[in-house]
Amino acid sequence: MLRIREKILCYQIKNGDEQAFTIFYNFYKDKIYRFIYFKISDKEKVQELLSDTFMNVFNYLKQGKEIENMQALLYKSARNLVIDFYRAQKQDVSLDEVAELASEMNISQQVENKIKIQNIEHAVQKLPEEYRQVVNLRFIEDLSFDEISEIIGKSSGNCRVLAHRGLKKLKELINF
Repeated sequence: MLRIREKILCYQIKNGDEQAFTIFYNFYKDKIYRFIYFKISDKEKVQELLSDTFMNVFNYLKQGKEIENMQALLYKSARNLVIDFYRAQKQDVSLDEVAELASEMNISQQVENKIKIQNIEHAVQKLPEEYRQVVNLRFIEDLSFDEISEIIGKSSGNCRVLAHRGLKKLKELINF
């Protein structure tokens, strides 16, 4: 059902329907904002990258290109913009900043015990980037492996393996 809605919206946007773009934006903005915010702590920069993400996809649509999965394209565009941002900054995010961002998100609402939250956040930051990214997309953003595959450019099977290994490593770090 969602894919059909996406295709209709894509068609309408290609034909210049501004209201369709507004519907599309409102449907995805919170998810993409959360994805970017988890990676960048500056709210103004997050807003800028959010706008750039939607403009990139809008321009892509206006060129008449076919899109199989709108959500995956949005996440991929956002991911690339975040990567470009850090390349331009030539700085790494400290573990403290990422842990602070993670605690500001609604993770605390999903886990009953505050101590467990801190242990999980700390352990997630210790994961290799490849695992951390897949774990974030799968379990925080709730994306399918096919969507993750499109976003990070690896096969769906490889994404499953990375998620499995990431969770296994996370369990070891947390000592569950």
